[in-house]
Amino acid sequence: MSRRSAPFVAPSHIDGNDDPTSTAGKKYAKALLSTLQEDIANFRNEQFPPDILRQVRDMPIYEGNLAEVQTYQQQWNSLLERANTFYPAANLPPEYLPLPASLEIPQFIYHVQRLHLTKTHAKESKSFGSVGALTDKCGHYTDDEIARMTAVLDNDDEARLVAHREFIDLRAYVFCRDTKGEMLEPERVRFYRTGLIVHALPDFKIVDSRQTPRKRRNDAYNNPLADNGVWKIYRKK
Repeated sequence: MSRRSAPFVAPSHIDGNDDPTSTAGKKYAKALLSTLQEDIANFRNEQFPPDILRQVRDMPIYEGNLAEVQTYQQQWNSLLERANTFYPAANLPPEYLPLPASLEIPQFIYHVQRLHLTKTHAKESKSFGSVGALTDKCGHYTDDEIARMTAVLDNDDEARLVAHREFIDLRAYVFCRDTKGEMLEPERVRFYRTGLIVHALPDFKIVDSRQTPRKRRNDAYNNPLADNGVWKIYRKK
């Protein structure tokens, strides 16, 4: 139902870059990706939100008929092609993994019959091998908390720390029909960062359940080593 993003693959044989695994090749790929991200940001400033589509509620979701959505996607095609150079598995069978949300390219979904908008309790997670790297990302902790985290790493060379930040996540359950008109299993999409563009079928419906966040799942981590009010720190299992 939900999808992780497609994996990054350093492009090879571009402008003489024959070895993407070398130090020079990795640096070159990083520079190309950075340029792509800048171009996407500039294009979004000019072309998002789309003026030819209709906004769904107060969300960064826009719907239109087939011709309208295809026209808007064509405006993104050159950037999509460049992104696929770095993420060649994106939107291909059997898993149809999306591009990473960090690129901020809108997600295009066709043959949509219904959208179910929800809020849910979610958790961001980061892993660290040093207390210094952790505090750089997660902020200040007391001396006692620093001592507890340091002891975990000092007593086990293979130990790592994991930081969790809870937040309320917005998601859309997208119900589509196949070529035979049969309703498919819903796809759960995180859309707030990228935006979501849907080709709406006749009798397109929206169910808005954002007023009642979904119940928090049980957490495998308890009794944090440290807690600064934003990030809770645990020994990674």
